[in-house]
Formats: sequence, structure tokens, C-alpha cells
Amino acid sequence: MERSELIEKIKKIAPGTPLRHALDDIQDANVGGLLFFVDDYKKYSHLMQIGFLLNCQFNPNKLYELAKMDGAIVVDDDLTTIVGANVQLIPDHTIPTNQTGMRHRAAERMAKETGRMLVAISKRRNTMTIFLGDFAYTLNNVETLTSKITQTIRTAEKYKEAFIEALQGIEFMERAGSLTLYDVVKTIQKGLMVALICEEAEFTIAELGNHGRFPSMQLAEILVNVNEEIESLILDFYEELLDQDSLEEIFDKMRSLGEKEISSFGVILRNLGYDINTASQAVEYFIRSRGIRFARHIPRIPLQVAINLGKEFGTFSNLLESSEDELKDVDGIGEKRASAIRHAIDVYKKSGEITVPGF
Repeated sequence: MERSELIEKIKKIAPGTPLRHALDDIQDANVGGLLFFVDDYKKYSHLMQIGFLLNCQFNPNKLYELAKMDGAIVVDDDLTTIVGANVQLIPDHTIPTNQTGMRHRAAERMAKETGRMLVAISKRRNTMTIFLGDFAYTLNNVETLTSKITQTIRTAEKYKEAFIEALQGIEFMERAGSLTLYDVVKTIQKGLMVALICEEAEFTIAELGNHGRFPSMQLAEILVNVNEEIESLILDFYEELLDQDSLEEIFDKMRSLGEKEISSFGVILRNLGYDINTASQAVEYFIRSRGIRFARHIPRIPLQVAINLGKEFGTFSNLLESSEDELKDVDGIGEKRASAIRHAIDVYKKSGEITVPGF
């Protein structure tokens, strides 16, 4: 199942939605309930015995009242119609289930057999559980989710601060001629962790519903320019110069890594195209950037032009010594861009820092 599909389903039943309003009322009344969401109920008619075929407009209050009856409630996917109530679900009883209680066992089997979403509300445990295909998840209350997202934001902020410090360290060590592949890998790892934490928080944000707007804004602010900086590090330090298509492929591969893989030096080194596997080897591997990250932070310099600069001059130190005439010989650079790049070089030589917006 695609993560994006699951998040969209969670959003439908998040706090602030009409459906969640009805589900909360059912839970508060301690009556229990089972909802089956369908795209076309006729496709699943062989798995159901409809008590009452309603086909009435969806309304949270109607849904709450219908939950007082036995059986499941069938609702269409777009939440416009309550199809039926007092429905007996008849999934294949041989489908394995880890659930206890008839309602939850039927829900899990039905989800596995149809691939559709079901929501089971436990009267005894006072919980709501989503079943979607092979996936089962018990929803948390807002207080638990708020505490969780607060901790996530703090963790993301710490990694972002460490990422910024590591980027500054790369600049300092390159000027000193002491930059190693080890330093580059450690920096990329920090950036990838920021991105991973923010991505994994999307599920909690979705579950928070209208309570997740501010945390979502905070995480978006933390993530500003992080992916771009990771891309620039890949372009500057990949074993060979990459074009835009290859960059996208390598970046997507790195962004798909989990926490364990990100923490592995060997995994990151291989993703950077190097035939070494350990941190001890990376410490001994001195390296220079291509100056592409520097060029990307010059206003109105497109990515392709920054790559062209890396290709033409080879190293950042060579770029720093280039003249306007030499810059104008690079594909995509005219007089105005050459002047802007030369000005940025002069500013860098005085300050010794690459200015990154949002950092």
C-alpha cells in the first residue's frame, strides 16, 4: 500500500471532519460500531447481507443513530451517501486474523479480502481501529498525538541545527584543505535525518486533523532548503559529475532510505558512488567540492548553469580564481550572470561563508 494512500484515508477520519464527529459521538455513547467504505457496494454484495438499503445523504447525526443498530454501516468512499445499515458482513472465515471480538475479526477479514477501508469502534476498549488491506491501526487521542508531534518537532530541530553546523564545518575544512569524505557523509546523514523525521511526521499530522495545522507549519519551516542542500552535496561530492536526471535518481534513492540505512556509512558511500565501505576509510579520503553548492546560492543561477560551472572548473578553488571572461565561456552564462558570479565570489572571499536562505 502506498504511504500517500494511507495518509489520505487517515485524513478522512481525522478530528475536525464530519465523519470523525460521528465516530466520536459513537465512541462517547459507548455503543460500538463498524463502518465499511465502498466505491460500489454491488461489487461486494456477495459479502454482505443488507439489513436496510438506505442510499441517503451522509450526515454525522444519521450515522450516529444508525450505529445503535446491530451490524455494520456501509458508506460510499466520497462520504456523500450512507448506503445501508444493519449490514451483516460475510468475509471468508479462513482468512487469518489476529483480532479479538467478532466486530474486529470481521473488519480485518473484510479489509484483507476487499482491499477496502473499515473502521471498527470497540465498545469494551473504547478504541477506534482502521483496517485497510493488510494494514490495521488503532487511532490515538489528540493529547497523545500532540505530545508525540511536539517531541518530533524538537528532534527535527536538533538535527537541523546539527546539519547547519556540519555544512559550516564543510566550508571551513575545505578552506583549510582538510575536508574528508567522512565529513561529507556525516553531513549528508544529518540532512537525510531531518528530511526523514519530517516525512514520517506526515502520518501523525494527518491523524491530528485540524489540530495539526500549526505543527505542520513548524515542520515545513524546519525542512526549508534541506532537500536542496542534500542535492547540492551530492552534486559537489559524488564520485563523478552528475547530470540533472542522474541527480534526481540518486537523490530519490537516498530519500527512500530508512533510519538504519542512513546511519550506515557504507550505504551512504555506495550511494555516492565510492568503492569504500567504512568510516575509517572515509577519514583518510581527502576531497574537494566542485563549487556547485556555492553557485546554486547565487541569485538567478539555474541548477543546470551551476552544474556547468562544476564541469568547467572542476573544483571550488578553481571557480574562486576564475575571471569574468572565463565565466562567460561557460554554457548558459552571459555578461550579467558572469558579473553576478564574480561578485558572489568576491563576497565569499571576504566573509568565508556561503549564505543559505532559511538557514
